[in-house]
Amino acid sequence: MTLVESDERFATVIDSGLFHVFADDDRQKYVRGLAHVLQPGGRLFLMCFSDEEPGTVGPRRVSRQELYDAFAEGWEVESIEPAQFAVNPKFTGATFSEGGPKAWFAIARRKG
Repeated sequence: MTLVESDERFATVIDSGLFHVFADDDRQKYVRGLAHVLQPGGRLFLMCFSDEEPGTVGPRRVSRQELYDAFAEGWEVESIEPAQFAVNPKFTGATFSEGGPKAWFAIARRKG
């Protein structure tokens, strides 16, 4: 089942590390699905890899502008702040910025 097929509605949705895995077309479908399951006035808390993380190892990097663009219609982006993912280097096998991969932590409210 996809999000747009769901009858469930939520006041809050948390995305920790999913948004950045989608290609552009799939990202648009995902955002439409989020809007479908999130109640009007509900909030999305989203954390994704930042384009400020050096290198190419790991997930696709996302710019702050890409977040604003993805949530431009039907959403109010309340904030986008720099953050870092906590990772266990024993399991990743990758080297990221000191303190963990750089990320964006965004809060968006569904209009309506």
